[in-house]
Amino acid sequence: GKLGKGLRVALTVLDFGRTTFGATCTGVAKQCVAHAAHHAATRVQFQKPIGSFELVKQKLAYLAGTAYAIEACTYQTAAFIDVGNTDFMLETAILKVFATEHLWRMVYETFQIHGGLAYFTDQPFERMMRDARINTIGEGANEVLRAFIALAGMRDVGLELEAVLNGLLRPVTGLGVVSRFAARKIGSVLTLPAVLTNSGLLEKDALRLAKRLREFGHRVEWLLRKYQMEIVDSQYQLGRVADAVCDLYASVCVLRRLDAMLQAHHRTEVEMERELTTGRFFLMQADRRMRHHFRAMTSNIDRETTVMADQVLREFG
Repeated sequence: GKLGKGLRVALTVLDFGRTTFGATCTGVAKQCVAHAAHHAATRVQFQKPIGSFELVKQKLAYLAGTAYAIEACTYQTAAFIDVGNTDFMLETAILKVFATEHLWRMVYETFQIHGGLAYFTDQPFERMMRDARINTIGEGANEVLRAFIALAGMRDVGLELEAVLNGLLRPVTGLGVVSRFAARKIGSVLTLPAVLTNSGLLEKDALRLAKRLREFGHRVEWLLRKYQMEIVDSQYQLGRVADAVCDLYASVCVLRRLDAMLQAHHRTEVEMERELTTGRFFLMQADRRMRHHFRAMTSNIDRETTVMADQVLREFG
């Protein structure tokens, strides 16, 4: 790199490294699906395969949908870099957090499906669990990246609100800024942000995602009004924002992948239906998680959590 640009080189190396986390997690996620499904189909308990029990079905569905989403995010982020974009720190951070957090749960669920067999050393699961754990720490601990994702995701809204505040303090010269903000706010209530797809089959999925995008904008704006500069240290809320951002990004990636798949001419009808079912299941799960995060922004036990944690620190610190 050029003289004085060493930090940029170092940060770029980290960004590329985070992208490889997505690729690595994709491979292991697919293994989790294959191992778990095979064992659930062949392991018999109470005179029937354990895959016939709903609590196991719940795990299998999560595994399949999430593996699909991790792969979609990895391809989308890599493509973003390949086309020549130079600022991809946020996208790679989202990919790293989303892929590694979910892979840890996927390995856990796969381990659980296998029961005691997973402890046998001739099985790959203890190694998979050990290897998956380091992913949430390397190339930036996920807690640090969550704070970065949240603050970066709220940056544009924060800058706009700052401009509006300055406009209110300058009633004459700031009138244009305030009026444009008011017009956009009214418009956001009446219309949804555009989530474009080529296939009509995905219209309902795109509309649902558009609703979440609008709600996310409103929630972020509310947080910035409430906390102002203190938002930087409000990590309970930053964590919720980051988790919502990860699911929003993953949902967009999955929707794009499904849309591209439906436009392809080399896939059989059975393959397309299977992929559509898998992708849509993830979109529904992500939507439920996002709504949970949004509700928790206003209804939570954050204060009680702090009291409890401080008590533990006083007792054992």
